[in-house]
Amino acid sequence: MHRRWLLLPLLSSCASAFYPYHGGDEGESNSKRFVPLNLDSLSAEEPGVVTLDLKKIPTKRDNQFPVVLSSKPSAPNAMAISQDGQDYTYFSIMNFGSKGQEMYMLVDTGSANTWVMGSNCSSNACKIHNTFGTVDSTTLQTTTQTWSMAYGTGQVQGVVAKDTVSFANYTVEMGFGLASNASDDFSSYPMDGILGLGRPSSDQLGTPTIMQVLDQQGDLSENIVGIHLQRNADGAKDGQITFGGLDSSKFKGKIGYTKTSSQTNWEIAADDAGVDGKAAGFKGKSAIIDTGTSYVLMPPSDADTLHALIPGSSHNGEIYIVPCSSTASVYFTFSGVKYAVSPKDYVGRPSGSGCQSNIVGHQPFGPDEWILGDVFLKNVYTVFDFDKNRIGFGTTSDTDDASSASSSAASSATSTASGTSSSGSAAASSAASSALATSASESSTSTATATATTGSSQTNSASSAAATSTESGDSSPFGDASSSSNAGSEMTVPVLAVLVLALVTGFMV
Repeated sequence: MHRRWLLLPLLSSCASAFYPYHGGDEGESNSKRFVPLNLDSLSAEEPGVVTLDLKKIPTKRDNQFPVVLSSKPSAPNAMAISQDGQDYTYFSIMNFGSKGQEMYMLVDTGSANTWVMGSNCSSNACKIHNTFGTVDSTTLQTTTQTWSMAYGTGQVQGVVAKDTVSFANYTVEMGFGLASNASDDFSSYPMDGILGLGRPSSDQLGTPTIMQVLDQQGDLSENIVGIHLQRNADGAKDGQITFGGLDSSKFKGKIGYTKTSSQTNWEIAADDAGVDGKAAGFKGKSAIIDTGTSYVLMPPSDADTLHALIPGSSHNGEIYIVPCSSTASVYFTFSGVKYAVSPKDYVGRPSGSGCQSNIVGHQPFGPDEWILGDVFLKNVYTVFDFDKNRIGFGTTSDTDDASSASSSAASSATSTASGTSSSGSAAASSAASSALATSASESSTSTATATATTGSSQTNSASSAAATSTESGDSSPFGDASSSSNAGSEMTVPVLAVLVLALVTGFMV
């Protein structure tokens, strides 16, 4: 199978989204492309634009990357997830080498590859990011093993290296990619590298993945990660990723699990989708759950069907327009449980007489495959279970009333203890204020998850996946898909232009 990357200049001003995907198409197995999504840009003077103060940190960065830093989690096995202030790019800070070099790492469940920009990289993108090399660590070991990942207008390539990596309460020695060249596409994003949290079989570096290393060292109570993505408009600064357990304070009631339909990707069977309790009637669909994708992507026919249930919606090509004042609740059903998507997340930037929908009609894979990115994931607490090959969702306080168990799914108590706080509401309780920083803040230890779509999907029909529910406390904006289009309209906001790093996490097989 082969994976591609799509560069989706965001549905908003100064924003672009990374969107890696693979499909059963022609091309090299490691081929990826950036396909720009050209949407109306929003000027800083328009309503809904918030100006954030920048806190300058003395680092190597020559460019300003505004970010909203999350509070440090109280759990020792958890790492904060910060973002760009627009819900497009989510990331965490990890420390590399003997001197603890801080690196913004895009959290990507679409690929297992972890890599950082190297200090010997002379590309423009590397010059404005934190880099890592022998000057930053006396324990860095480099090899002659090379790797290369292709992206539309350029590539990321380098050698495989090995060193210590610190995050949460862990310090591990692991292999990762050290990039010696990175295309200019990365100049617009705050990330210095990618943290691969995909299925191990999607790794292309030939080294144990970060989850394999933690598991082999016996550092995990369970071989799982729990992820909570925050919504900036709510003033939340509690984004976090928990290794080896769950944080029961981030969701209410039960975690509903669904078996994955592939050993390669985080893909599960979808029962249906709908709006305000009215089902769309989908059958045989599957969804790739991707922290690296900013939007929800559906084949045009499916997007048509879903938007037809939203009162007042219309579309032009792959882009849909919905009323800016829409109160309709969109939902997706897995293992008999409906998970609602708030209008706060699917109603995007103003466009003409309405607002752009963050549910895009684009078919990256097969006609029955969707990608559910951060637009969906901000409404649930998500668990990726590596050993039991399943994905779990828990509802948050914002969506609990709209999410309901609609059928009797097998229910078994599988409470996985989380090191952080007691079960209860998903209240955003950030003890410390999160600052908007232009670069990796030295005092913070968060791990970044870009909103780019990083998911990759295997073309297996997910309809065969076994699902279980358990408890626990203008036409085509993508342009010609066969060619690498130019980026969308110029962003009016500095560097933040790449907000939707939705695809930054590459899907590769």
